[in-house]
Amino acid sequence: MTDCLADTGAAGSLPLLALGLLVLAAGAAALAVLRRRRPGARRSGRAAALALLVVAALGLGALQLGGSATTAQAAPAVAGCPPTSSSTPAPVPTPTPTTTPTPTQPIIGADQEVTFVSGGVTFHGSYRGPVDTSMPVPAVVIAVGTGDVDRDGNAPSVATEAYSWLADIMSAHGVASLRYDKLGTGATGLGPYSDDPQQMLALGYNELRVQPIRDALSFVAGQPGVDQGHILLFGHSEGGADSLIVATDPGSAPPLAGLMLIEPAYTHILDILITQFGEQMDAAVAGGAMTADDKATLTEWMRAGVDEIRAGTPPYPEPGPVPLPDATGITAVYQSAIGTNIYGSDPAQMVITHAYRTLYGKQYDVVDPAALSPQVTVPTLITCGTKDFNTPCGDGTPGSGVIAVADGFTPGLAEFHIIPNMVHILRDTGTADVPQPADQITYPFSTVLQSTIGEWLTAWNPPSAP
Repeated sequence: MTDCLADTGAAGSLPLLALGLLVLAAGAAALAVLRRRRPGARRSGRAAALALLVVAALGLGALQLGGSATTAQAAPAVAGCPPTSSSTPAPVPTPTPTTTPTPTQPIIGADQEVTFVSGGVTFHGSYRGPVDTSMPVPAVVIAVGTGDVDRDGNAPSVATEAYSWLADIMSAHGVASLRYDKLGTGATGLGPYSDDPQQMLALGYNELRVQPIRDALSFVAGQPGVDQGHILLFGHSEGGADSLIVATDPGSAPPLAGLMLIEPAYTHILDILITQFGEQMDAAVAGGAMTADDKATLTEWMRAGVDEIRAGTPPYPEPGPVPLPDATGITAVYQSAIGTNIYGSDPAQMVITHAYRTLYGKQYDVVDPAALSPQVTVPTLITCGTKDFNTPCGDGTPGSGVIAVADGFTPGLAEFHIIPNMVHILRDTGTADVPQPADQITYPFSTVLQSTIGEWLTAWNPPSAP
């Protein structure tokens, strides 16, 4: 018997149809995995589901193209089969394209050296704006963390490049960005206080640290091609606490549309220092590098210094002598660190937050991020890394870590993610135990954090068809 169907081409289309159905099934499975995120929910499996969904969409497109790319032709006569109704092909309408154009993001230009003024200080920064200013884009200010780190996240002791990497993520998603050297760092330096840093001792935390963020936001909002309705603020570490202040007390800043708190400070800074020094000294005692008695002496001295800051009024009296004048080794190192932080009043160290026995330090210690988060009214992304010693996730109890800050947000307003294996400088150290930043920088940045930020940004600047 002659197989007439084979010559019509119908049999050849069945494998393609089956493939299309399988791909569609994979797409349905992917869609089943996706769900709306709520505060506290993790993102496990979402990347895999999105990948399946993309494969499904591509498969569907291939099926549609496979069915419409060939033009109908007359089937040749075959012995034993009925002739075709016509030897001339019937006209076939031009098919409407069924594929979706590849989305595009606005192109963000390279770094431009810029300056803005706040409180008489000229702040130096790097701004990346849209190449085509006729299509407004969102813009973000990146508020950096504690320490002698500049706009890129680099300090004299270690160059993390964390903030320039974050600017790259913003650019890749069509978001303009500004990062700047805070007072005491980079090209900004001490500005007008360089000749007499003592002048800063009369100035508070808001004027020297928080107001520059507000003025940076005003600078960004005034740039060509920036959508003033989509101004975002990004805060890392101490910058996270400062961002919460601005979000709840914007003052002169333009209205915020959204907030990103990445590894934010989670409670009063002096409580954080007590916890960090305490855990480090416990480890030193466990390793035999410090005696338990010396640890107890330094802990008592540290707590007494914190009590003096909180109970007193600047300017504070000169502190007394150190409790262990003959200390050596790691004990001497911790005594010096506690002395600089808790009993220090050097204004040049104060503005990079290493001298809290000052008006600046006292006012910073008043800031309680967990008390501010319930007051936020804009959509917020918040993260903590599972290997972040500086700002740990905690167990959700007050003062234990970032989870307590995230729990304070109005339900549905914040999107909270725990990032696996990420340390404070945003690197992914995998299963390795890598306590020192100088060693952590040999590891890659967290791709989980990168995708988390990228997905959140899509709501502010969704890709558009070319």
